[in-house]
This record gives sequence, structure tokens and C-alpha cells, in this order.
Amino acid sequence: MRIGFKLAILLPLIMGPMVVKSQVGTEQIRMFHPFKVDVGVNLTFPANSNLSIGGGFFVEPRYGINDHMHIGMHMGSNIIGEGEYLFQNTEAIINAQAIGNLSLTGEYQFTLENVRPFLGMTAGMYRLSDFEIIDSYNGVVITKQGTVVNFGMAPRLGIVAGKFRMNATYHFTGTGITDFLSLGLGIQFGGGKIGPKRSY
Repeated sequence: MRIGFKLAILLPLIMGPMVVKSQVGTEQIRMFHPFKVDVGVNLTFPANSNLSIGGGFFVEPRYGINDHMHIGMHMGSNIIGEGEYLFQNTEAIINAQAIGNLSLTGEYQFTLENVRPFLGMTAGMYRLSDFEIIDSYNGVVITKQGTVVNFGMAPRLGIVAGKFRMNATYHFTGTGITDFLSLGLGIQFGGGKIGPKRSY
């Protein structure tokens, strides 16, 4: 009994430092700074065939939970180009439409090289601003469409290459707002490689 009691006391004292050492040895060491901000421009392709190609911009601050998994916020605005179609048997023109987007983001970067492909998802609010439908013959406003706000989601994929970021995102925007594909090109501020620690 005494031997068992002594072992019960000594075993944690002996194993404790080894477990701690093992945990320290396997602890993930960061290669990149966690905070970064992406700023860039989009080329947008609306799913509604009555509208034409447009463009926009985005700002996206992000934080790396580790070097692979990143979370953040996407703030963007896209202008969908005007188009022509039949409205109530009248040839009409739809004015260009502004679609704002504020979403939470998450993405997984597959490698730790200078070029890092990623797969991600955004989810948040989409806002379509007012626009008009105009008679193409006499320029008279046929109808004016009001603001629409929806919850939407957007899967995306792309690559980070050094300080440059490229991505393709498909936006599911809900009823009353056209879905669209955006091709983004941006530059990243922060998030660079962590240099070796200096010893003094």
C-alpha cells in the first residue's frame, strides 16, 4: 500500500515536466502576422441577363486564428450596369444598380507558401439602392424601385500571392436583388511573414 501511495505521488511529479515539454514541442509556431486588411476592386457579372457587367470595390479586415484559418468582415459596394428589356410590353432601360454588402467572412488557406490558395464563405446583409425603369423611346420614368435589404451568402475561392489577393465569389443575394459573380483583385496590408526573433 505504501509503495502504491508513493508511486501515486511520484508519478505526476515525474511525468508533469515531460507532458509540459511535449506540449511546448508540438505547439504551432506562427509564420505570418495575424492581422491584415485587404483593399481591392471587383468586376461583377449579374445573373440577371437584362443587366450588364459592372464593378465595385471592397475593404476586408481579417484575423488569423492560425496560419490556415482566418475570420473577418467584408465591406463592399458593387455597381451593376444598366440594361434593356421589355417591361409591361414596353422597351425599357433599367438604370445601373448599387448593391452594398456587409458580411462576416471565414476562409481556409491550404498552404504556408508565398502563394496560398484558399476556400471561404461570407454571410451578411445585401442592400440594393433605389433605381428607375425608363421608357427607352421618350425617357419617361415608368416605375421607380425602392431599396431592398436581404440576408445573403457567398462562397468563394482564390489565391494570396505575396501581398496580392485574387478571388472569385458568387453572391446569393435573396429575392429582389440579382445574384452576381464578382472577380476581385486586391492588395494586402499587414499579415506578412514573422521574422526570426532576436536574442540579446
